Amino acid sequence: MVNFLEYGVIMYRVFFQWAIRALFAVNLGVGIILFTPLNAILHAPLVVDEAPGHGEVIVILASGIYPNGLPDFSTLVRLRKGVTLYRQHVAPKIMTLGGGVRGKDGRSYAETMADELVHYYNIPREAILTHGETSHTYADITSMVARFNNDFDFNRSIFVSSAYHTYRIKKILLKKNIAGPVVSAESYETVPLRRIDRLVFFRDISREYVALIYSWGMGWLEF
Repeated sequence: MVNFLEYGVIMYRVFFQWAIRALFAVNLGVGIILFTPLNAILHAPLVVDEAPGHGEVIVILASGIYPNGLPDFSTLVRLRKGVTLYRQHVAPKIMTLGGGVRGKDGRSYAETMADELVHYYNIPREAILTHGETSHTYADITSMVARFNNDFDFNRSIFVSSAYHTYRIKKILLKKNIAGPVVSAESYETVPLRRIDRLVFFRDISREYVALIYSWGMGWLEF
């Protein structure tokens, strides 16, 4: 019995020591994210922001839609950038791109984005195309090219997305021999309103690196 108790005490001490170490490691990691330029360092290689020139269509990729059917903030920022380019007469058409989980009204991300362009930016409906057949970046681009390849020269089209998403888009396009410019929306994430927002940005950046590795493994892009 004594040996059993001694063993229990030893195991408790070992567990306590490892718990303290784990807690310290977590706090250290959070501190690095919150108080150092780690996010900026990780973010920089993901950004492609090319001169748009003049093209045939501005393709705006979706980010997400809330359960109530409203576009999330990243999608709104992408739309804003696309509208800015449209009003600069970069291209005569806008295409909203993204299927994703459909909202309670049954519309795709692309259709919801088109409604935003019409109702809040006063873009003529006849200037907007939608394509919402698929639910992730590679499938969105692949499906779009197959559907509209005879209607547009995508080498002369402009692709708009969040800054941290642009490198993957560029690599996917190059894999498909498409040289159209990729333009970053405003990087609002790099100047967070609250320090805690840095954790959300770190999560998004980490996911993007995972998505890049996965896409490379699937043969969808090359480094």
